[in-house]
Amino acid sequence: MNDIRFAFRKLRQSPAFTSIAVITLALGIGLNTAIFSLINDLFLRGLPFKEPSRVVHLFGGDKARDLVDFPLSAPRYQHFRDGQTIFDGLAADNFFLFTLTGLGDPVQIFGGRLTFPGWPNYFRRVGRRQFLSLYSDRAG
Repeated sequence: MNDIRFAFRKLRQSPAFTSIAVITLALGIGLNTAIFSLINDLFLRGLPFKEPSRVVHLFGGDKARDLVDFPLSAPRYQHFRDGQTIFDGLAADNFFLFTLTGLGDPVQIFGGRLTFPGWPNYFRRVGRRQFLSLYSDRAG
């Protein structure tokens, strides 16, 4: 116990050293936590899908205008959906900001839109349950 009191006395005598030591420890712990979280999410933990090797995300592009990873348009999606024979199913998604209104002030919430004929299978194919849907009573 005397050693701890002595250590605190010495730290109080040199506030510059104490503040530099505390900042260095805080940065080291924070960076270590951030790097571990990133490595854990990217490499150690698997994707949150039932069969991640079977999930494909399609993007469009235009070489003439140097556009890569551009979202597909609705007509192009319909063309792919109707003409493809490789995939078990095809669904399109679009993330969107929705405005929730009601009794209080309007609030913007982050959500997504899915194609209607494909959305009941969308969650089943990735091994997830849907949380909330406007058309949940239509799912057959």
